[in-house]
Amino acid sequence: MLVVISNPTSIGGEATIINKLFDEGLEILHLRKPRVPIDEIKQLLQKIKLQYHHKISLHQHHEMAGDFDIKRLHFTEINRIETSNEVLIKLKTANYILSTSIHQVQEYKNLANTIDYTFFGPVFNSISKTGYTAVTAKGFIFPVQANHSKVFAIGGIDAINILALKKMQFNGAAVLGSIWQNTGESILQFKALQKAWKQ
Repeated sequence: MLVVISNPTSIGGEATIINKLFDEGLEILHLRKPRVPIDEIKQLLQKIKLQYHHKISLHQHHEMAGDFDIKRLHFTEINRIETSNEVLIKLKTANYILSTSIHQVQEYKNLANTIDYTFFGPVFNSISKTGYTAVTAKGFIFPVQANHSKVFAIGGIDAINILALKKMQFNGAAVLGSIWQNTGESILQFKALQKAWKQ
């Protein structure tokens, strides 16, 4: 599965690009804008086609999920630690799909079974974050466990190296920099990633 993470800051024509990504078969968009005011995020959501809202995961402002028929919530490492298991169970009972992020393999084993999937990385040197270097070595294989959270690789993924993720046993990939680095080519980049992942 291929996941796209939004640009962390607001950019021109963003809703148009997101709608086109969904039109091209994007399965999940992670809306991550840590320093963008809630009103701007609401305006962006209002411009995204209603039929795609169920494919959006909120990183911030979980409280507005109900206003947009969003059933996916992402918890940063800090949020996950600060959130009680009772709250996570309550969200799962309400049919929310929950995700989180980890940076160490050992954290994976300790994830609550309420977490549907996690991001792990950076697997390669980041495209969007300078100095955010890979945590994996040559020959790395992620010890994915059956009946546990799925694991999506994140960090430095492009259409050339995405195939290597399957050999590392990842269930999918989450991309940011390769999509948003040049917004004029966002759709072409997505198609290239999509084609490479399906090989």
